[in-house]
Amino acid sequence: MADDPSLAAAAALLAAGRADAAWVLCRPALAVGVRTVPWLALAGRVLLALDRAAEAEPVLALAAGTARPGPAAELGLFTLWGVALRRLGRVPQAEPVLRMAVRLSPEDAVCHSNLAAVLRVLDRLAEAEAAARAALTLDPDLVNAHVNLASILMARGQAVAALAASRQALARDPAQVEALYTQAAALQALDDLPGAADAWDRAARAHPDEARLVFGRANLDLARGDLARGWAGYAARMAADPHRFRPAPGLPPWRGQRLDGPLLIWREQGLGDELMFASCYADAIAAAGSAVVRCDPRLVGLFSRAFPTARVVAEARGSEGTADAAEALAVAQTPAGALPGLLRRRLADFDKPEGYLRARTDLVAHWRARLADLDGGSAPTLKVGVCWRSGLAVESRAGRQSALKDWIPLLARPGIRAVALQYGDTAAERAELGPLGPHHFSDLDQRDDLEGLAGLLSALDLVVTVPTATGELAGALGVPVWRLAGELDVTCLGTGARPWFPSMRVFRTGGLAPVQIIQRMAAQIAAGI
Repeated sequence: MADDPSLAAAAALLAAGRADAAWVLCRPALAVGVRTVPWLALAGRVLLALDRAAEAEPVLALAAGTARPGPAAELGLFTLWGVALRRLGRVPQAEPVLRMAVRLSPEDAVCHSNLAAVLRVLDRLAEAEAAARAALTLDPDLVNAHVNLASILMARGQAVAALAASRQALARDPAQVEALYTQAAALQALDDLPGAADAWDRAARAHPDEARLVFGRANLDLARGDLARGWAGYAARMAADPHRFRPAPGLPPWRGQRLDGPLLIWREQGLGDELMFASCYADAIAAAGSAVVRCDPRLVGLFSRAFPTARVVAEARGSEGTADAAEALAVAQTPAGALPGLLRRRLADFDKPEGYLRARTDLVAHWRARLADLDGGSAPTLKVGVCWRSGLAVESRAGRQSALKDWIPLLARPGIRAVALQYGDTAAERAELGPLGPHHFSDLDQRDDLEGLAGLLSALDLVVTVPTATGELAGALGVPVWRLAGELDVTCLGTGARPWFPSMRVFRTGGLAPVQIIQRMAAQIAAGI
């Protein structure tokens, strides 16, 4: 930089925290076609400092692609390029770039830490933890490595270790926002609700405009049954995690008033959340006067019967999908998750006697006959559907799932005929249990044929499940459901049940293994409870 005064001046301005002034020097250099690696690298750094990742990424890609290995490592080009890709949400592309950074600079703790952060987002948690620990071996005081390790451990269900790692980060940087978030979340997962409340409050005082902290505190408030405060904070969810939620339509938000045109109610999250929040739809339709309900395509039939006065349309899928023409008539909109804050502000507002969905009567009769055939003319058995793990096979859920063999105490109970409610290939798991394995109806697509699945669920005597969309569908149908939950369930809203689904009971494992709670379930079934 000594040979280029402008470059040295721009670098000095950036180092002094004056990225805007540094860009004043970088911009004309790029405009006149300067493409040397040092200028490209500095311009990329400046643009990242200005939070202009979309402009920084091609500049850094060009620099990394033209630099020799030595200069690339010295300037941290692959690290910078990977950071830009991650900020843009292009996480799969960031991984190989950051792995190159590690290869070029294997003794650089920052490279390992950045790789850990990307692997965490990709839900490759074992690899992510190894990368974070490698960073800390190289630099035990690297705050971001402690932060990343805490987040990774939390995702792996190791709340005690996550709490310790977050406190290591906070000992070095007391205002580190991610560490504050993980500390509070870990305390909440450990059922230290007073400690979690204090941690959320301290975090919010340090970062009053941080949406993730507002959303985190809202979940605690809901878990404690403070619905008014909880739903107010829950409104921050989309700003807290914009990649998780669908974008809002360009219509005014509904505030609960009567409208002179249809209200558009739209799904914002996954199928399980949609089924839970849809328990509010009938009240919303009545309050607004008329509505268009945009739903998962698999739910159109079920929702059309449940909400006959509304126009139910399938959510458009893919880049070529187009919205239903009925949506153009809407005069206001509400995401499904906003409805409880308007319509369920007290537990008494959940006072509904049964499920809100109904399966087709012909399908219920069909499945009752199929289930009766399983007895082969012998004495009738209790037909129990079993769903033992989430259909979302991601590593962050692995530690929170049961295995089919954990359910042997129930499967082996005399008088019970178990039916598999697990979609996907479960043949090996069922075969491993031999005659104890639950029966599988191979002609039913339990993932995509929700009409058929609703018929089967309605014909069962009981559904036992870990937290899954199948369990939510059973609850929405009013089928007796026993839900095996391993951690504090925010959606219980401070109760021991799920107010959304009156037919559902919750069995928390707490510090026990799932099989121990399943033994209790089996004993209660035997006792006729």
